[in-house]
Amino acid sequence: MSASPDAAPGSDASIAAAAGLAAKPSKLVPALLVVNMLMTGGVLGYSVMKKPAAAAAEAPAAEGGEGHHAAAAGEHGEGGKAGPAAIAPGGMGPTVRLADFVVHLRNAESERYARMSFELEVNVEPDKERVNQALPKIRELFLAYLSDRTVEELRGSEGIDRAKKELLAKITAAVPGTPVRAIYITDVVIQ
Repeated sequence: MSASPDAAPGSDASIAAAAGLAAKPSKLVPALLVVNMLMTGGVLGYSVMKKPAAAAAEAPAAEGGEGHHAAAAGEHGEGGKAGPAAIAPGGMGPTVRLADFVVHLRNAESERYARMSFELEVNVEPDKERVNQALPKIRELFLAYLSDRTVEELRGSEGIDRAKKELLAKITAAVPGTPVRAIYITDVVIQ
């Protein structure tokens, strides 16, 4: 068989004509491409979601097979506190959201107020209950700290980072064995 006279040699049309096939595009090829992309995406999604769960399951085995209690002798030395291996690397633990704080800031010239929202990160779900039990003391610490700040001390990313570090240190000192591992400031309004 010969290719059509107006088809360039080596083109798809000349190859299809040489093979005796019609030059019309098939609807089957795009459908197969879509199915292939969906299957590839599914396999990649499954493998990405499976890895953190597998890493968390292997961590207790690496600590002697005692799971949560093997990590309980962590840095605070109390039961119920899981070590860093309880959370996937780079992962975030459960959080406890505190009610918003509205405080009068220290300022001699004018009345200045701040409204701030905080979330406290813990290692594992059971630690949330320990934080909730210490919540009155934690809120009091936050109120005392914030009411002693000026607008300048809370302004900007450096002020926020300093406040988070100092508040975490105050919680650690005032509530022994605290399961709080990080503080997040989720909202700040200063007037």
